[in-house]
Amino acid sequence: MLSLIMAPLNINFKILKVKSLKNSNVTESHLANLGFVKGAIIKVVNENDGNLIVSIKDARVAIGKDIAKKILVEEM
Repeated sequence: MLSLIMAPLNINFKILKVKSLKNSNVTESHLANLGFVKGAIIKVVNENDGNLIVSIKDARVAIGKDIAKKILVEEM
């Protein structure tokens, strides 16, 4: 298990857990609506200074490094 921020590029991972984000219920539900839920398949497409572009559910989504640190994944 590792944080998404440490995941190498272009390898499929499965989301194990999205840790609670401080004072941010809206962000957690927004992430869930985008597909960041337990069991979803995710792949890091690009990384720039810790900020990531990920492929999830046939879409590309940009997320900041603070959020990426809270998403725990395992390699498939």
